[in-house]
Amino acid sequence: MKLSIACPFIFGALLLTSVALVGNAQQATPPAQGSKPAANASNDSTAKPAKKHADADLSGFDLSDEKAKKMSTMFGGSRGASFPSATLYAPKLAKFYGGAALFQWDSEGKNDGYVLLITDEDETQIVKQPVKDTHYELPAGQSKLRAGEIYYWRVQVLPATTAGDPLGIKVVSAAERQAIDKALAAAHGADAYQTGLARANVFTDHRVWFDAIGAYTELIAKYPDRAELYEQRGRIYAQVDATTKLADADVARATALTKSTH
Repeated sequence: MKLSIACPFIFGALLLTSVALVGNAQQATPPAQGSKPAANASNDSTAKPAKKHADADLSGFDLSDEKAKKMSTMFGGSRGASFPSATLYAPKLAKFYGGAALFQWDSEGKNDGYVLLITDEDETQIVKQPVKDTHYELPAGQSKLRAGEIYYWRVQVLPATTAGDPLGIKVVSAAERQAIDKALAAAHGADAYQTGLARANVFTDHRVWFDAIGAYTELIAKYPDRAELYEQRGRIYAQVDATTKLADADVARATALTKSTH
């Protein structure tokens, strides 16, 4: 008799336990496919970082290959070991237009100045320019470099009696010069700054190294607080190993200017 009275209570307890287990199982079921991810999903460690501006692809500034290299000895003499040599800031073989062509280099230690030398493939001297600074802008329209030809430039660090190893210059063809001339004629902006920027972009699009660097450097001298100028020039510098440090400096300057305006 006592057992029959207790059975309903036991059955009820078992029923309640079953319902609770089913409820917990439903709560533990993962969300259906297509549902919104959890809020912390954005912290996925596999997410790729944003690409830096200085890493942007502007390939095409360096035209060199093994067959095009010509590092022959020019200007007789031997460089004394105590005299520093110059590090040239350019691709091994770079295109040249002649609109705002800027040649840059660096040298460690003391010296008495520099001599910029440009020769043709027969080692005939085309340009011999003494300079005090580590850069020189070849005057526009006064270049004796002929269309489509390859030349070589090097820097003599005085008082050394000879220059260091050369890098190549490939003058644009007559057809490309016409295309650049046409693009420059159409390069207009709302003001002098925008017009200058448009011209610099033309040189960049045509991958004429000396002119693109020269154009951005001129703009930076006039508008030293414009972050985009350092950013754009830094992107070009980043394409060549020799100018990696210059690229880093430009990107750092652009970042600092951008932060200061916010």
